[in-house]
Amino acid sequence: MQLTGNDARQTGYDMGDEKRSTNFRTTDREKQVVLILLGIGIVSLLVATFFDKNVTQAVMNQNSIFGNIFQNYADQGAQVVTFVSAEVIAWYIWRRLNDYLIKYIMTGGMLLLALNQLLSLLQDALSYTFSMLNNIANGVPMGLANNTAAVQNYPEILRWSLAIIAWLVLSWLFANWLNKKSDIDMNYLIIVAVVGIAVVFIAQTTIGDMKTLWGRFRPYEMTTVSGQTMSEFTPWYHMNGINGHNSFPSGHTMSGWLFLYLAFFVPRDNIATQKKMVIFGLAMGILTAMSRVRIGAHWLSDVTVSSILVGLLIFAASRLIGAHFVENHEL
Repeated sequence: MQLTGNDARQTGYDMGDEKRSTNFRTTDREKQVVLILLGIGIVSLLVATFFDKNVTQAVMNQNSIFGNIFQNYADQGAQVVTFVSAEVIAWYIWRRLNDYLIKYIMTGGMLLLALNQLLSLLQDALSYTFSMLNNIANGVPMGLANNTAAVQNYPEILRWSLAIIAWLVLSWLFANWLNKKSDIDMNYLIIVAVVGIAVVFIAQTTIGDMKTLWGRFRPYEMTTVSGQTMSEFTPWYHMNGINGHNSFPSGHTMSGWLFLYLAFFVPRDNIATQKKMVIFGLAMGILTAMSRVRIGAHWLSDVTVSSILVGLLIFAASRLIGAHFVENHEL
């Protein structure tokens, strides 16, 4: 899977690449979309400020299939972005470095990071899945999975086997895909990859720190979710301090929105795929947020604040990269 570059590969975004870097600006269409989405977020937060409990009481159902699917399999956006970024960086290093010892060490290190992300992804997915199956077997609501941290309730050999098989196959696919890219394409992708890792780190750190500081009880941790009294309820703007509870903001929603970042890995001349990835990312963000309220793991304000923060972070990252979500500026 040797990747080599030469002058003949200087194609791709060569024409207009310098213009892209010097004349990049936020379009009027993008400003309109951002303001509309931000406005929806603000309205949602305003509604949540007064009606958080009412919304939960109206929609919460821990047996919801919709809620359980997204609880089990939408919490992996951070790992997916980091995995893709690690693969791009690994094969960029393989392609650029001539010192074989350093090349093998650095490429191997990034590929191990990619494997680590697959193991983490499967830890979450398998933990939630086995918890759900165990709940069904015991006749309790299937959504009573561990919402704060993945627990090892699955065969470890299963996780490692799936991770290694997926890692080998996907690494081979990435190597072959990137081998066809021009040097200019690779220069663009390496920026997207490095910024992607930074975006994941900032998102996870910010949301994680806020969870700890706010100490907010989750809806399913209330004394009752069907009556008029929720003894442990606090509004989103009230900080409880460190108490072991971490409802605010929503981590699942954060990961759901991070799928939107994958649109920047799409070649800038492939408009059709860019549109599909943007639609996919928006759908994952919105549906994950809705599912967390539905299953009673979060309040409306939890998912709203997470959506606003991560959405703005991804938009800021796109400005740093110098890439539009869809290059013809149409969503």
